[in-house]
Amino acid sequence: MTETENEKAAPRVKRLEDLVAYQEGSVVSREIIRKSTGTATIFAFDIGQGLSEHTAPFDALVNIVDGEVEITISKKAYRLAKGDC
Repeated sequence: MTETENEKAAPRVKRLEDLVAYQEGSVVSREIIRKSTGTATIFAFDIGQGLSEHTAPFDALVNIVDGEVEITISKKAYRLAKGDC
């Protein structure tokens, strides 16, 4: 994300659910923060869609904005719904 110095200094309020939209049969992602210490990416998953098993160099934070999901972390499954983190 490229921003001018003035944009970096100006605080903004955004609704996560407005930053990415569902697309039929797809996973849609948008990186909203990129720093040397990690990134923040928001995803929208259509029903039946998901990510493949993977590892990451940083800890992950999952916040469910809408719907329900089952995620697996270190081989343990978790069922999450809207509002869960």
